[in-house]
Amino acid sequence: MRNRIIIIISMIVITISILGFVIWFYIDTKENKKIDAEAITLKENLTLEFGQEAKVSDFIANINGSIVNDHAINTEKLGDIQVSFDYINIKNKRRTSGFTIKITDKNAPQIFIGNSFTVNVGYNKNLADVLFSGDDIDNNPKREILGQYDLNVVGDYDLTYVVTDSSGNQSKKQFTLHVKEEGNKTTSVPKEPLYLSDVLNKYKTENTKIGIDVSKWQQEIDWQAVKNAGVEFVMIRMGYQTDFDGECVLDPYFISNIEGAKSAGLPVGVYFYSYAKNVNQVVLQAEWVKENLKNYKLDLPVAFDWESWNSFNTAGMSFYTINKVANTFLDNLEKSGYKGMLYSSKTYLEKIWYPTKYDTWLAQYNNEPTYTGKYSMWQMSNTGKVDGIKGDVDIDIMYLNNN
Repeated sequence: MRNRIIIIISMIVITISILGFVIWFYIDTKENKKIDAEAITLKENLTLEFGQEAKVSDFIANINGSIVNDHAINTEKLGDIQVSFDYINIKNKRRTSGFTIKITDKNAPQIFIGNSFTVNVGYNKNLADVLFSGDDIDNNPKREILGQYDLNVVGDYDLTYVVTDSSGNQSKKQFTLHVKEEGNKTTSVPKEPLYLSDVLNKYKTENTKIGIDVSKWQQEIDWQAVKNAGVEFVMIRMGYQTDFDGECVLDPYFISNIEGAKSAGLPVGVYFYSYAKNVNQVVLQAEWVKENLKNYKLDLPVAFDWESWNSFNTAGMSFYTINKVANTFLDNLEKSGYKGMLYSSKTYLEKIWYPTKYDTWLAQYNNEPTYTGKYSMWQMSNTGKVDGIKGDVDIDIMYLNNN
């Protein structure tokens, strides 16, 4: 009898304990759910522009606790984006939460043409492919020419160029198409030569070094004569892509140029001429460059040179894409210990290229550069005359303190 009573009492105690635990668990769970539900208050605006930098905390108005990892949000895709993150609540419990943001594009495409465009009668290219335009995000915006014209009939045609991106943003430009008879070809006026001695006299300071850049077009070079003439550095084309989707090849004079310049004691950098249309292509090009540089020590940067702007419309690239291509190439080289540099002319530095952490090599053939951005090297002329080089050569000024 006594044992029976003990068993009953034990069962009652166990039942009460279980019931108590269940009640406690229910209350605690309900309380935790309430705590978690009230832990985070989001901001009203949950939209971002494409490519805009942001992190999780930028969208949180208030949090009763702390974010575990306030990570950056990938904004490289338009539309709704799910953002997930972990946080520690006020009861020191780790929780996962999230929210949805919308990535938008409100920027209209850009059109880079003047008020008129002239072609010879019988012109057989698609005008929409030729008239330079582009979008910040859309690799293939819709390009249209509105109005009637006939490329086989001489005349003046008033037309409208319309470019529309995938988000519905649109730009228009009215222009006059002049279709004219093909006239006699005019004889080009020879450009004025620029002698290295004159450059040294005018531009050599404590803050500058005077140099040249060379490729196969200069053919055989007497590097000791170049050094003796006063050249202080050289940028050498190491290679190039043959065309869009083409292969990478060494400049036929690269090896003789880099070995000759180094033997003469000149500081050397290189550049690569690219037609890369996407990140995958340019990664392979960066690896190709590193493989072909492994036997040489550089004193100056590796420059990325992309300048096929006449084919930009048909290359299938946005401004975002081409900037990512360049930065991917330079990032890859930098991770391997090289110094990167972006080469471009003033026009495209102002219109296409985004500000970059890498040095800029400015091309502008002028007595003084008018580009207002920062640059560490200036290609000032392509008609330079230097002892040791038979024809014309590009002359460059390197600034020891960036402009």
